[in-house]
Amino acid sequence: MTHGNQECPTPMDTPDILAQICIQLERIATVLEAQPQPAPDIVRDLADYPGFAWNSINAEIIAKDKHGAIAVRHGGKIYTRRCPVNKFGVAIWYSRATGKDGDETIYERLVTFKEVKIEADPLPDKAVALLRQLKQRKTQST
Repeated sequence: MTHGNQECPTPMDTPDILAQICIQLERIATVLEAQPQPAPDIVRDLADYPGFAWNSINAEIIAKDKHGAIAVRHGGKIYTRRCPVNKFGVAIWYSRATGKDGDETIYERLVTFKEVKIEADPLPDKAVALLRQLKQRKTQST
């Protein structure tokens, strides 16, 4: 059966078409899996650094010193430890160069260890009052 220039499948053709679709989907999946994956850019508390389980992020230590891992391998790529001295506080991270943008080198980070400061704005009075009302309604309905 034809429709315009295209062959339209008949019910008898369906198994062949499904098989072709499966083959194409497998080929697409193979290509997608082969694409380079960006580093996950994980952030962990600085206190986690000394005993960090590198296998928990599918990384392996390939070089270390008395302070811990110097370089780790993740996804076939090598990430090196960095710990700058600057005004932003202490942070240790593992990164690798991925290319250049003009004169600047572009990096991606595998993991950053830093002091995690959790700061949140206080709830406004309007929100607190509404939450109180909702809690009272829930208590009354049970």
